[in-house]
Amino acid sequence: MTPRAPIVLDSDPGIDDAVALQYLLGTGLWDLKAYTSVGGNLPAEQTYRNARGLARALRIDADVPVHRGAGRPLTRLPYRVADDFHGPAGLAHETLPDSTAAHPPESSAQALLRLSREYEGELTVCATGPLTNVAVALLEDPAFALRVRRFVFMGGAARVPGNVTPVAEFNMWADPDAAELVLSSGIPFTMVDLDASHGWLFGPAGLAALEAAGPGTALAARLLRFYMDAYRRGGGDGTCPLHDPLAVGVCADESFVTLAEGAVVVESATELTRGQTVFVPSAAGRVHYPESPALTARVRLTGRVALGPGPRDFTDDFAATLPRWPADG
Repeated sequence: MTPRAPIVLDSDPGIDDAVALQYLLGTGLWDLKAYTSVGGNLPAEQTYRNARGLARALRIDADVPVHRGAGRPLTRLPYRVADDFHGPAGLAHETLPDSTAAHPPESSAQALLRLSREYEGELTVCATGPLTNVAVALLEDPAFALRVRRFVFMGGAARVPGNVTPVAEFNMWADPDAAELVLSSGIPFTMVDLDASHGWLFGPAGLAALEAAGPGTALAARLLRFYMDAYRRGGGDGTCPLHDPLAVGVCADESFVTLAEGAVVVESATELTRGQTVFVPSAAGRVHYPESPALTARVRLTGRVALGPGPRDFTDDFAATLPRWPADG
């Protein structure tokens, strides 16, 4: 058998973060070395509690440490939380029992650095919340960018409107300075953005399938029903995007999205455009911003950006994979 590849899931649970964890475990493809939390959808202390509760519900807390992450953005005041979509405590109406595992002394950033050294050239990092933890790791040790094999994150909007402002996606808006630091570090990134995640929608048929699959998917079904209702209240059609699970899926199979090479620069100068992700495609074959040598150099730092859904159906794969790792409750 091929050994499972090491991965860290850096997350701000959050409903779609929660089902992203169950999906990751259900694939059977990964050796989850740590589950690192960060403030985002809810304040950092709440996302840490949610992460510990999820680790217990998914029966991994004896083997996978859950680390407490950064409590605020790098340079800004704490952001508005997203409890309208995720519920007052972040997991719909659920109150999960806390894990009985010890609280690790390492922060999320410290765990990322240690694991990048232990698994140099092998480690995948998947981030589904603001990029504060990854930025803190890079500030402590810029060589982190060179040791990570792959960095896949959910965030940004390359060519579509934002979901928190007209131009910004929530994770990028929550800590734009962290995002810009990460994306200018030289880390080998893949951005799974709204352009792609809005192409894979979870609807009533998928929910019915999860509800029929038995008690192991009952928690996920309740969370997703709340999430779908939140999108409906916001003017949606009763479906919800699979933002964070899609980022996990792309870690193993890029055919879920359509990718292009290019630079991503994160705007943070004004509140009007805070968190906007400016995508500069490499395929343009021209020198951009020649009047600014610094910006010209910046856009040479490229990665891969999802510009839309890909040929393989992610929604079907998600619904089929969740029951493979049953949750308690």
